[in-house]
Amino acid sequence: MLASHPSFGAQKRDLHVGGLGSSASAAPAALIDPMIEAASSWAHRSKAAARSADGLLRTNPWTALAVTALVGLAAGYLLSQRTRR
Repeated sequence: MLASHPSFGAQKRDLHVGGLGSSASAAPAALIDPMIEAASSWAHRSKAAARSADGLLRTNPWTALAVTALVGLAAGYLLSQRTRR
């Protein structure tokens, strides 16, 4: 008897979602889709940066070692000065 009513399915869906109907399912999708696109874009850019850095390190390994050593020495010096105060 109730199943023959034409809007019974819509009423049941509205009750299940809390009376919000189809607008409730569209709101999370509107928030999630841009976040997924941003994460995908960030992943592609970080992979491209990693490939670029890998190529640079493979062509100039000694320069990369020297820069890393200088950065480490500078960080160590700054940290040791901070603990003396």
